[in-house]
Amino acid sequence: MMKLPAGAVLRANTKVLDNKMKITYLMLRILFGLLFIASAALKLFPIDAFELILIKQVGFSWDLAPLFSRLIILFEFAVGLAIVFGYKMKASMLASVGMLLFFTGFLTYQIVIGAGDENCGCFGELIPMGAPTSIAKNLVLLAWSFILLWKLEWNHRWKYSWTNLVLTAIAIPALFIALPMPSVDMNQEATIEGDLINVVNVTHGWDLETDQKMLVVMMAKCVHCKQLASLLSTLDKEKAEAQLRILVYGKEDDVQAFSAQTGIESFQVQKTSSRSLLQAINGTFPSAIVVRDGEVVSNWTGRDLNIDLLSQVLTSKKSND
Repeated sequence: MMKLPAGAVLRANTKVLDNKMKITYLMLRILFGLLFIASAALKLFPIDAFELILIKQVGFSWDLAPLFSRLIILFEFAVGLAIVFGYKMKASMLASVGMLLFFTGFLTYQIVIGAGDENCGCFGELIPMGAPTSIAKNLVLLAWSFILLWKLEWNHRWKYSWTNLVLTAIAIPALFIALPMPSVDMNQEATIEGDLINVVNVTHGWDLETDQKMLVVMMAKCVHCKQLASLLSTLDKEKAEAQLRILVYGKEDDVQAFSAQTGIESFQVQKTSSRSLLQAINGTFPSAIVVRDGEVVSNWTGRDLNIDLLSQVLTSKKSND
């Protein structure tokens, strides 16, 4: 048997190694792009929650947040698709690095101002992350992206890589059709006193003009709301029924699932999509408002709201709050 020259063997081994590295690079590239696509998709469940993050944490106005939330999702989706298909890899990777660096800087600022434990919205409400966890995730992705940039020569450019442009072009109208922009009156500032009673009385048929009522507003995809609702279900229903009203933001199926999972079906629970009410509570979930004889006398939001406080108010009807 004739032996191959040492040089030929070395070249053959090098070619095999190069092929393996290119396959590894391809797998890393596709997985990296899929993470961006998944991040964009998860922000849609629900997109209202992502809008609220832009309003409360970033500082967007109520009228701009719906547009920018959709643009951010589309941009992230487009970058992810471009990386998966290997389209203009250097520009696509630099765009991903820019996003990661920007959001890492913003999350660092959130930690500095003491808001680091709030969900950053990177993977929506389904996978909530605080700022420290999200920064750690971003650092891993940055290291990953630098590896992909370092070995761009290993990238295999599929001849149909332009397919991602077609998919992105389809995604733009599809997103705005599936999730149309909410109507917002930019010239009117919503307030609890001005909007809550009207929304509840007219839209939901609950009379808040007489006696004392407590309205608790929650979001079906909010983890803290689920915890509070589960505790509410343990209250004495006879004592709470006359005063307690619960509104839940979300799709019909989500609201029904929320009520069933937390055990609050026996209370007066209704679905709501009122933008005015959302603005009135400043997008903070959960929120509780006490209305006495048609006037708001107390309200609590977020961390200030707990089952002990609600139980005390509901069992002390004539309290001064």
